[in-house]
Amino acid sequence: MKTRHAVLALVALVTLVMTVRTVVAGLTGNVGTVGRQVGVGGIVLAFGVALYRSWDSIG
Repeated sequence: MKTRHAVLALVALVTLVMTVRTVVAGLTGNVGTVGRQVGVGGIVLAFGVALYRSWDSIG
């Protein structure tokens, strides 16, 4: 169970970094960067949450 929570913490940290980068890019007017950060951040968050939820059935 400790590894499962570590994975969730890592996903949360990466999502937080992506959110900060999105805000900074938005403030500087880089619309393309905002779109990329939202897209990649959303994929990472969705994958991490799905991995956390199905941890027991995976392995």
